[in-house]
Amino acid sequence: MLATSRVPGGGGGGGSKKRKSKNVVPDTCRDCGADTFVDDSASGDLICTNCGLVKEGNRVDESAEWRSFEDDKGSKERAGPAGNPLLEDGGIDTSVSIQLQPGMLHLARAQGSLKDPNKRLKQGFQAITEMCNNLRLANTVKDRACEIFSKAEKHLKERKLHEACAACIYVACRIEKCPRTFKEITAVSKDTHMVIIMRCFKVIVNKLGIRHNEMETVKPSDYIDRFSKSLEISQAGTRLAKHMAKIASDKGHSKLWDGKSPISIAGGILMYVTQISKDDTFIHINTISSHTGASTSAIRSALTTIQQEAKSLIPDWWDTITVKQEA
Repeated sequence: MLATSRVPGGGGGGGSKKRKSKNVVPDTCRDCGADTFVDDSASGDLICTNCGLVKEGNRVDESAEWRSFEDDKGSKERAGPAGNPLLEDGGIDTSVSIQLQPGMLHLARAQGSLKDPNKRLKQGFQAITEMCNNLRLANTVKDRACEIFSKAEKHLKERKLHEACAACIYVACRIEKCPRTFKEITAVSKDTHMVIIMRCFKVIVNKLGIRHNEMETVKPSDYIDRFSKSLEISQAGTRLAKHMAKIASDKGHSKLWDGKSPISIAGGILMYVTQISKDDTFIHINTISSHTGASTSAIRSALTTIQQEAKSLIPDWWDTITVKQEA
């Protein structure tokens, strides 16, 4: 007798019909039968390399959020901004937003009453960033000022925020060898006075134990270039002023300037240049005073000393330029 065989999927008594599972993507292309696909991460499509059929679309990218390179070493964090070591807990704390809906007002009041330990520091960092941008200072000065503010904030709680931040910027400029005058820093601060900033500066230096050798000594040559551009002094006049300021900043000539600030000396040098340079005679002493921050009396006092030492301050090449100006 011949054994009868059952046809798969037939209607026999013990046979069961084969069913396809839902939501299961086949491993091969349904058109060409190829099993090689390309994952287009930009569009989220899985494309067949042989015929170009889109096997699966709108796929969710579950890979890491960062770019991975073979030579990279060390652990990587998946999400979140970079931590700030100057803030408590790295500044990565979170807060839940509560919408003002009926029955939720008491939760909103409770959240508003919570004190953020980093609130004043964050406000100070923001103020320092704005002031440094207005002064066109480098990021190294801004970072130094933020570091000083985080250490000195507990000693300046009685002062206004902008007063403390302005003093920190002044110290940072001195340390990073790009000094700015108190008047320049006061001009970009809000609701404060130059005398208050000076007092905050003394508190920071005393409380943090900053030595004077850590802060770069302010010299007249540190201001000449910036003041000359602000006053629009000619190229020859700027060159002469830089030469005179370099000699005046020498320690060997320091005795001549006893009792005079570097800003006053710089103002006196610029005033003397405007007197001997025919291209810059239009600049008045009041204009120099407003741009440098030195008083007119201090500029005249420094000018007297410069006139007495003119022979040692003026270079030989200036006579050649003077002849060309007269011609």
